[in-house]
Amino acid sequence: MGGGETSAAPTRPSWFRALVRLWCLRTVDAEPRGNPAAAIAVLSSSWLAAWVIIDRWQRQPNPEFSLDGIPVLAWYVLAILGLARLLRWRATPQPAVGATLVLALGLMPVPLLLMSVGIYTLETDWFWCVSAGVAAYGLIFLDRGLRALTGRAQRLAALAGVIFIALFIYASDAVNAIPDVWNPRDANSSVSDGELAARETALFEQADRIDEALEPIQRGRAANSQAFFLGFAGVGGEKVFAQEIGLASRVVGERFGIGDRHLSLINDERDLERVPIASVSGLRYALQGLAARMDLDKDVLFLSISSHGSQGPAIAVSNSQFPLQILSGEDLVDALHDSGIQWRVIVISACYAGGFINTLRDSKTIIIAAAAADRASFGCSSDSDLTYFGEAFYRDALPAARSLRDAFETAKTAIGARERSEHATPSDPQAYFGPDIEAKLIGMDPVRMDPVRMDAAAR
Repeated sequence: MGGGETSAAPTRPSWFRALVRLWCLRTVDAEPRGNPAAAIAVLSSSWLAAWVIIDRWQRQPNPEFSLDGIPVLAWYVLAILGLARLLRWRATPQPAVGATLVLALGLMPVPLLLMSVGIYTLETDWFWCVSAGVAAYGLIFLDRGLRALTGRAQRLAALAGVIFIALFIYASDAVNAIPDVWNPRDANSSVSDGELAARETALFEQADRIDEALEPIQRGRAANSQAFFLGFAGVGGEKVFAQEIGLASRVVGERFGIGDRHLSLINDERDLERVPIASVSGLRYALQGLAARMDLDKDVLFLSISSHGSQGPAIAVSNSQFPLQILSGEDLVDALHDSGIQWRVIVISACYAGGFINTLRDSKTIIIAAAAADRASFGCSSDSDLTYFGEAFYRDALPAARSLRDAFETAKTAIGARERSEHATPSDPQAYFGPDIEAKLIGMDPVRMDPVRMDAAAR
């Protein structure tokens, strides 16, 4: 009796065993057995828990749970459903809805880690290398997963899925659709009334510290126009702002021969005693103190502000747990007007800083802003020594530039090139140059610093 051996059908693995093989980029020889509902439930709850844990890690050291970010999770649910629908539509033959949903959920940990951890921890060059690796991983994962479900290679469907995920990550970043369920705890929420009163008292004592810092500032006897400097570092929780004002004071002082005619208000949680802290009332008081030492008809004030910013416009002001208020555009205009200082160069290194230009502009004022009124700037974090603007303007451009206008244009070009290389939304620095003060500075500003002085200023 003739006959040949028949090969046994491949054993169908469970959904979880199949996923483990796919996560290791191994092939699965047959469609998983059983109802995928259990896998969908376990994967959904696991990824939700993972996101909550990662989000809490990012909000250290004192996170507080918030319900505000929960509605944004719907955006991610729609993305998973959309990916599953796309995979089913592009695959031939079409797999079951539940099966493609498990496949879409199975891939979620990789882009989740890329968005939530990689963006925060990887340098730009490495980030794009890792992104390319993630895309390749996703392509292989989806192709092998769809092959298990349909019995055929599904490279085009897998490619469509990877493109969908890339577009989703880009869109989420563009609209800031991040479901933050943990936020930094309000520092004052756990502070007693007595402690708040003590801090308020400390704020009133700042006037004495400003007077002490003003004491050595005297106008030179020369009749020519002289320059004065006032720095304002707004946020004490990130060292970058204090460091940027320190650099600005040195570079501007060297460039315009300011000497001892400088004062800085610094919020820096690393040192609360070295200099007066930055506050709205402190800014008003310091401006009036400098004005009393200036010839208001001819002397020029350089006001340098570095902080976080917001649309409005407004400058963030915080230091340890002092009860400080933001610096609004109206506050800044009023403080300058009340001081009587006419000739002003104002440099604002903050997000949305361009919003200050219209309210401050006049023929005796130059305003230089790190970003347009509707744009964020970059580098405002504790892992940076300077912001992108601070590096480009104060450190690199101003020491050797022929004028403030040239320094601004050089810095703007450098920032634009850096942002393009990092695929960041352009900050689009803005400036207004009042014609009277621009002409006045020609007589105060050397055409070019010699190399020794340029090197000293840059350091």
